[in-house]
Amino acid sequence: MKKSLIKTLGCVSIVFFSSAIFANSQAVVELQKRLGLVSQYKTDFVQTVRSMKGKVIQEGEGIFRVKRPNLFRMEQKKPQESLVISDGETLWFYDPFVYQVTANWTDDIVNNTPFVLLTSNKKDYWNQYDVTQDSDTFVLKPKAQNSNIQQFDIRINSHGLLKGFSTIEKNGHSNLYILRNISTAEIDPNLFNFVIPKGAELDDQRTKQ
Repeated sequence: MKKSLIKTLGCVSIVFFSSAIFANSQAVVELQKRLGLVSQYKTDFVQTVRSMKGKVIQEGEGIFRVKRPNLFRMEQKKPQESLVISDGETLWFYDPFVYQVTANWTDDIVNNTPFVLLTSNKKDYWNQYDVTQDSDTFVLKPKAQNSNIQQFDIRINSHGLLKGFSTIEKNGHSNLYILRNISTAEIDPNLFNFVIPKGAELDDQRTKQ
């Protein structure tokens, strides 16, 4: 009786595990399909950062551009300017306040920068996340224990219209991005080329791998 029960529980566990993998695979396929419906877009965003207790810490705004595959540009305009660019190989972060540029290989920072997934179907990237779907909301959770991100939510409808996204960090802080004034007009690819400003300090993490 005991052996039979163990065998039954083992079978149930295998079925449950297989179903979870299948569900994750379905969600990934559906999300990739929706993201691929629009090859490029420019949108304004409004950002709200909250503490673990829900208190608003910071509000900001800026412009977000995507050109698939692999390119994105996020310009923070308020409350303080900053610039993040992915040129397909390197992720550049520029903070004009301290006049510093940080460069990382895109392949090395996917588990901490899930925005990259908005631009790419690269299997190695997507394999770093578990994905579930609830209607037009997709929840992505990094598999790596050392990720600074606890959860990344993408809200996108079946026509490929991205409505917004949000992150929850390990420290409990949340970042909500609401998108407005979306345009799918042609985007100049040169906007995704980053030129280090003269005199800026470069922290090149690519040489430290």
